[in-house]
Amino acid sequence: MQVYCVATEEFADVTCAVCGHQYKLYFERKSPAEQSEATALVHQALADHHGLGDDSRSAHPEKPFNVPEWSGPAEWSGAALLGGAPLYAA
Repeated sequence: MQVYCVATEEFADVTCAVCGHQYKLYFERKSPAEQSEATALVHQALADHHGLGDDSRSAHPEKPFNVPEWSGPAEWSGAALLGGAPLYAA
């Protein structure tokens, strides 16, 4: 399942364990079990962003992103569209 991740300062669904950066998540599917599994993948992706030793918030992408990665525009992903994400200018 795909998750659209948008940096936020409030109402966060997850927080990066390394730097404290917060994200609102938009899910492609509504099943609580699937969302729980996908949230674990997001936590892993956030940790992976810091893989080169950068413990700052700048280790994360500046724009919204998808987990798992998707080759198209993030805001056009199934997770963004089906999850009801707000529209962001590219």
